[in-house]
Amino acid sequence: MSRGFAKTVLASACACVLSMTLAQGAYAAQTLRLAHTAATSHAHHEAATLFAKNVTERTKGEVKVEVYPSGELGDQPALAEQVTMMALDMAVVSLGNMAMYSKKLNAMTAPFLFADYDQAHKTIDNFVMGWMNEGLKSHDSLGLSMFDYGLRQTTTKGVVINSAEDLKGLKIRVPPSTGLLAAFDAVGANTQKIAYSELYTSLKQGVVVGQENPVFTILADSLYETQDQLAMTNHYFDCQVLLINKTVFEGLTDEQQAIIKEEAVNAQNLTRERISQGEAAVVEELKKHGMNVTYPARDSFVKKMAPAYEKVAELAGKDAMDELLAAVKAAQ
Repeated sequence: MSRGFAKTVLASACACVLSMTLAQGAYAAQTLRLAHTAATSHAHHEAATLFAKNVTERTKGEVKVEVYPSGELGDQPALAEQVTMMALDMAVVSLGNMAMYSKKLNAMTAPFLFADYDQAHKTIDNFVMGWMNEGLKSHDSLGLSMFDYGLRQTTTKGVVINSAEDLKGLKIRVPPSTGLLAAFDAVGANTQKIAYSELYTSLKQGVVVGQENPVFTILADSLYETQDQLAMTNHYFDCQVLLINKTVFEGLTDEQQAIIKEEAVNAQNLTRERISQGEAAVVEELKKHGMNVTYPARDSFVKKMAPAYEKVAELAGKDAMDELLAAVKAAQ
């Protein structure tokens, strides 16, 4: 073998090794940060932790997921903004908060939209996910799955709720969601917009008499310490999207993307199991903490909701509202 030929072979081998190294570097191990606002005792944290564990294991450590619970990286509007700006990789965010990026998502804040969990799940799987992602394309975001947060219920201190009439004039904290505010305004409640971080103290000090949340939140955040009445109003199905920055997602290999999609659905299904199937047990636990439980007539609320639907349609757009209502009807 001539010296010149040997040099050529050596140079080719070095180039090949360099090429392989660069190719491997393109998909180097990376860590995704996933933030949510739920307590560590909540099903959302369990689901996020399961997602992180399974993604790390199935990608053999090529993709690791770090979970930041309890609002460590900010409240939901802040988390949504961070994901859209690529300052955060992933987050769990309500559709009400994502409506600032796609106005049609306001339609999902309409009260009494779903009769039960099954109808909500069918609508989300068959329609909402694709419909939502169409609106998020221009904001560098992708919804991977939808975590159940639960049907929202109403609690008070000393006021028994048997019908919509019992809420008239009641000073109640409602989050800044168009549909929720409009729903309680429609029944004549005195709605107050108070930050969730201040809710417990506000209830304790009597700033407001009532509030509304899923029973899991009422239990996890010990709101039963300030409230003694639980009305199972089922007025709003609350769900939150597992969101990922689209550029970050597209930077992963096809196999890694497939794993993340699959595990996102597995995490979603865990929340559905814990929330929909676990609600009755949580209600029993709240009873043990001294809460009196009532089951108000749904019709007494629904017949008053026309103004609320008008307000939601104004924000979402009539076409978007009609599309969603058609999908809800198809899921009956």
